[in-house]
Amino acid sequence: MGLVFWKKHKEKNQTKNSNIELKTSKEKSPWNNVLKFLQDLGKALQFPIAVLPFAAILNRFGALGLTFTTTTDAGVMHVTNEVGYWISYIIQQPGKIVFDNLPLLFALGLAFGLAKDHRGEAALVGAVFYLAIAAMTSIEHSLPEMLYKNVLTFTSSKGEKFSSLFYVEEFGTDGKTIIGGIYVLNIGVFGGIVAGCLSAVLYNKYKEIKLPQALSFFGGRRFAPMVALAITIPTALAFAIVWPWIQLVLMKFGQLVANPNNPAVAIPGTAVYGILNRLLLPFGLHQILNTFFWFQLPINGQIISPITGAASGTTEWVNGDINAFTRGIEGSGFFQSGFFPIMMGGIPAAALAMIMAAKKENRKMVSGFLGGVALVSFISGITEPIEFSFVFIAPLLLVIHALLTGIFIAITTALHIQVGFGFSAGIIDYCISFAQSWGFANHVTGAYHITSNPLWVLLLIVAAGGVYFIVFYTLITKMNIETPGREEDFGVEESKVTTKSELSNKNLKSDKYTLMATKLIEAIGADNFVEIDNCATRLRLIVKDTSRVNLAKVKAAGAFGTKILSKEALQIVIGTDVEHVANAIKAQLQNSATLNIKAKVNL
Repeated sequence: MGLVFWKKHKEKNQTKNSNIELKTSKEKSPWNNVLKFLQDLGKALQFPIAVLPFAAILNRFGALGLTFTTTTDAGVMHVTNEVGYWISYIIQQPGKIVFDNLPLLFALGLAFGLAKDHRGEAALVGAVFYLAIAAMTSIEHSLPEMLYKNVLTFTSSKGEKFSSLFYVEEFGTDGKTIIGGIYVLNIGVFGGIVAGCLSAVLYNKYKEIKLPQALSFFGGRRFAPMVALAITIPTALAFAIVWPWIQLVLMKFGQLVANPNNPAVAIPGTAVYGILNRLLLPFGLHQILNTFFWFQLPINGQIISPITGAASGTTEWVNGDINAFTRGIEGSGFFQSGFFPIMMGGIPAAALAMIMAAKKENRKMVSGFLGGVALVSFISGITEPIEFSFVFIAPLLLVIHALLTGIFIAITTALHIQVGFGFSAGIIDYCISFAQSWGFANHVTGAYHITSNPLWVLLLIVAAGGVYFIVFYTLITKMNIETPGREEDFGVEESKVTTKSELSNKNLKSDKYTLMATKLIEAIGADNFVEIDNCATRLRLIVKDTSRVNLAKVKAAGAFGTKILSKEALQIVIGTDVEHVANAIKAQLQNSATLNIKAKVNL
């Protein structure tokens, strides 16, 4: 059984039938439209991101194997163990190819995810769109050079001039003489996002267009790629004009923040990122913030070998903190490391605090739920089910959670700890990142050689757990916050869940997802659904009127939290098995001949 945790005064204000005073559909706020688009974008970003966890495992274990089966002499690699090398190569390449082509994957994923009918043609348009604008901007001697060839130039020892807008200096063996320029302009994941969004817009607009009989073959969905190719020209030109300046600023920013040797900027910079990351969580907008820091922010440095800490001797620019850590760039991981103490220690301890603060008669039932999701948080880094059990009933706890996240990220940055992840900061990612983190610790000298050891993360996990437990338990009990098991009607609401015998009378399959889906349909109204969607943990619904939603019944259905975004937009927190609930709702609604809903599911 699950719970939706809303404070009683919230329910009284909204009334049992949730008669919320919202604007009518004819008076939609522009902010609601923007918020809905950002929600859809955050949801669509899950498509390409979902590929990363297993890709990271393959890539890192393969890279570790290559470290011990090859040597490098004067920049030339030599294989020392043929069998080990080929095994490592085979393991690494499927994962490496994912990180090497992230912009294209984002273009494909967003075009598909934002297309109204989720058809493959939209993904094809996204791929073509991205490849076209990348060819005109991210390749040497392309459009940016036509515009800015003689702007902000530096000169090599051979007398060649290079623009700093898209080249960085290439130094000789003495580390001082400029022998040339390395082209670094790259629209990266941002270019993939723009390509995917524009492709989806064009596809949605033109997929049903009708042309004269003689041109009918090019009508409908076949028309979208042609329009997209035409639009790539002004889009690429816009990137060529604006992006060199944006990337120059981002590179300067990355050099400042992703560098603990400059603590005056790095520590507060990463801390503010962590605070914003958690504050945006209730709105589902943290994924957009993460996409910038994890996949777009340019970071440069030498490539550091796992375990040994051997340096390549040459610097390389890589877009995104996750990409840079995966590549082994020395200045990477600082936008990831601080989440490990929070997700492996802090959030599970917050769950324990809520269990201990629950009424004695409810503690067993609460521990069954919160104990399970605390374990999920520790193993995989998925924290939303726990966070949504308090973010709406006690915003103060969310603010404290955000501040504590910022503090622990600042601590890991100050200690020079570099631990990355492919998906989230759980024990799985900690283990697969350990070898690379150990290599970073072996590479640095002085005090950082000691403080950057990834084993310190284990101590920080314990510290975060202690702080979270004390703070959460104290506030919950002293302020009488109605976290799980403290509500007056806790047992009553749970008893309202539809029983298997009731569902049997309705000729429905009596599994737990069907049980929940049936109750949610009753709470929302079968004829109230417009779109059914989901992200990693939440149902994302578009309904005709959110004021018709009965929040008390949603609570009885077993959801963890509810967020009403506008007159039509609604989110219900289910957990990591949300997809099964979404499918069950679809199946039940589609069995009704009187309904004609547009149902979408985001994996």
